[in-house]
Amino acid sequence: MHPRTATTDQAGSVTRRRTYCRLCEAGCGLVAEVGPAGRIQRVAPDRDHPVTQGFACNKGLLTGEIHHDPDRLDHPQARAESGEFRTVGWDEALDGIAGRLREVIDRHGPSSVAAYIGNPGAFNALAGPAAGLFVFQLGGSRLFAASTQDCNNKFAISEVLFGSAHVHLIPDLDRTDHLLLLGTNPRVSKGSFLSVPNPVAKLAEITARGGTVRFVDPRHSEPVVGETVQIRPDTDAYLLAAMLHEIDRSVGFDAAALARAKNVDGLRAFLAAFAPERVAPVVGLDAGTIIRMAREFAAAPAASAHMSTGVNMGRQGALAYWLLHLLVLFTGNLDRPGGNVSSTRGLPAHGGADVSPDSFVRSKWGDYRPVSAIQPGALLADMINDDESPIRALFVVAGNPLLTIGGGDRLADALRGLDLLVCLDFYRNATGELADYALPTADWFEREDLNNFVQGTQPRPYLEWADRIVEPVGERREEWRIFAALGERLGLAPVLRPDSPDVMADYFDTQLAAGGLSMAALRRAEGGITFLDPTEPGTFLDRNLPGDGLLDCAPEILAGTFARAHQIFDELATEPADALKLISRRTLHTLNSALQNVEKLKRTRAADNPLYLHPVDAERLGVDDGGAVRVASAHGKLEATASLDPSLRPGVVAMTHGFGNQDTTGMPVARRFPGVNVNALAPSGPGTFDPISVMSHLTGIAVTVEPVAAGGGVETP
Repeated sequence: MHPRTATTDQAGSVTRRRTYCRLCEAGCGLVAEVGPAGRIQRVAPDRDHPVTQGFACNKGLLTGEIHHDPDRLDHPQARAESGEFRTVGWDEALDGIAGRLREVIDRHGPSSVAAYIGNPGAFNALAGPAAGLFVFQLGGSRLFAASTQDCNNKFAISEVLFGSAHVHLIPDLDRTDHLLLLGTNPRVSKGSFLSVPNPVAKLAEITARGGTVRFVDPRHSEPVVGETVQIRPDTDAYLLAAMLHEIDRSVGFDAAALARAKNVDGLRAFLAAFAPERVAPVVGLDAGTIIRMAREFAAAPAASAHMSTGVNMGRQGALAYWLLHLLVLFTGNLDRPGGNVSSTRGLPAHGGADVSPDSFVRSKWGDYRPVSAIQPGALLADMINDDESPIRALFVVAGNPLLTIGGGDRLADALRGLDLLVCLDFYRNATGELADYALPTADWFEREDLNNFVQGTQPRPYLEWADRIVEPVGERREEWRIFAALGERLGLAPVLRPDSPDVMADYFDTQLAAGGLSMAALRRAEGGITFLDPTEPGTFLDRNLPGDGLLDCAPEILAGTFARAHQIFDELATEPADALKLISRRTLHTLNSALQNVEKLKRTRAADNPLYLHPVDAERLGVDDGGAVRVASAHGKLEATASLDPSLRPGVVAMTHGFGNQDTTGMPVARRFPGVNVNALAPSGPGTFDPISVMSHLTGIAVTVEPVAAGGGVETP
């Protein structure tokens, strides 16, 4: 117990332990009240946290409920011959997994072993590294991650622009005069790649000092300050291109920025096709609005821009992120106060990424470029079913690909066909129901941790260490210990050693030393928080542009991305006027496919995932509020309950992803509110993902909607 992170009440019955939330990037400070027998009685905001200052969302405050949930996996489970799960000891589980792995490798080679790392892996210092190291030590190379569903486009473009997936420029919220936000909902989702605990308050500060906050989204987000421009789904890249086109022709690109750039003619050649007048009908805005947006952004004393998953999850998230950087650059707002600025990292950024055309993998499924070794999630089923080099054993770490990757039944069939599926998680989730082994993992209160992943997106960068607060319930184990035990059985030399007195120091001290830090120093810091020296604006390009120090505005590696953009634009320009597009919608009561078993989050209409549609569309289609509807795409179909929502742009429908728990017996609460798997409507397989970023296409999907005949009920897939 760290003396600076714990206090005890006068009666000595309740100890208050400081920690931080690991549900999202904000990492809000929390205080866990631990009672007799190590029971967490309450989780409250940490009002003394120097960054989050007492802010925490409803989801973070319910983490204690998850810790004590009686439906949690507390003991290893193995599938019996009958198909039912039975509780087994750790030795039996690990021996069985190791034995079956040997058989798989002997028959198919080490490349047949793969791992999928879910979103929580980003907030668990050792889980992701342990999974990757295990696969690599076996001789495999196939890693999959939730990032190909929500953010890999940003990693890819940061590599292309700056040589590192971990270098990002974020809005200087404290000094900006004009903030452009695309595809983000800060009231519900807080900040993604903008690690701010209470972003709505920051936006209010901008408008209070006379600044402009402008949202670009097909839906008016929950009440927040600023203006919303309702764009057609998945057309943000063309809006950004049109804004750049207009700025170049009417205002001119910033002279200082031009001096730091090369291949500007290549950029202009690409932008030539995207004048506001041509783009307007495709993005669903009039040309005057686009021109106004461009000129106001260029004229602002200090302007900044940010985009999130509403753009990332479309077909051209990488192109949009590239254009966003160039919009900021050529208005003179990159690396300047009030513009987009770099933070810093407590760990090295690992620059020098290969961004040549040769970095693409040439495969039977098309050419693509793995980002940080991550393969396309849209090809998971194809790689499992491959005749030549199949995946036969898959480890799923804190993930639920069955409900988060497109493909629906196709992916389910592939997972069922594996020789070995092992899931490491808090619950036996929908993917876990198909597993051969479901292994219980330690949660946030049961492990030591470090927020080592978000320093590059924090306005005020800091590292935070959290101690273990309570002993693991039952037989829960940390993921790295599970992989170490498996490695020992397979004769691997462990990188993370269970017999080490300080495995965190073993893994992180070499990296921390680059910043003059160590795990020992982080643990000694007041409250476990160590502030890092921020990077002052004005030096970023000098530090992060390799070679000639010029930013390449039209790199050769993006040639295919540019060609694809023209092709998709022509496709969109010929769509029927009444075409419906499906977008993903987030709520305050879910987090991807997680938190589905928390009873207190099931007390609203958002307990499951209806199909939201505008009243105008509902009337045109003959759909009643609360009525059953059939939704179909070129890739699948489902039935859902309609919910009218005037905040949507007409022609847009929305559903929340992460549902579809009809058969998830390991999560009884989730099964009572199963919803439907909206990703059954999403494409998967060759040609369905962005080659430069391996991002799946999960928003802006063309669908049809029709009412289900009275008495037909809602069919669950």
